[in-house]
Amino acid sequence: MEIDGIAAEYVRKLEKAGITTTEHLLAKAGDAKAREQLAVRTGIGEKHLAKWTGMADLMRVRGIGRQYSELLLAVGVNSTEKLTTFTPDELIRMMNEQKKAKKLSGGVPKLAVVEQWQNELRVPAFAHAK
Repeated sequence: MEIDGIAAEYVRKLEKAGITTTEHLLAKAGDAKAREQLAVRTGIGEKHLAKWTGMADLMRVRGIGRQYSELLLAVGVNSTEKLTTFTPDELIRMMNEQKKAKKLSGGVPKLAVVEQWQNELRVPAFAHAK
């Protein structure tokens, strides 16, 4: 599994369910009903599955790794679709506020980086890559 932060015990449970990549995770846990079924099958809580699925979706965007995906989740951006609902300025403001409020380490991306993420999502080929 390519998402850092998933404990080995959970990785084994996911692998047993046939999920070995983030693409498999997105395919098999991409909506609430699928996550509910996967939670029952694996014994992994839906909250964990939702977080990992959101991270996997966001990390499909070039330049969004674990740190930025976790920061985006912290501000309520849990999908690539949701990433496009805010202006880059709004996202940066929200991420800065969250970073201060929760005393998170690491940086907040620059405006040009957030604009690049959103521009990538506007390319028709990206929408079909899901």
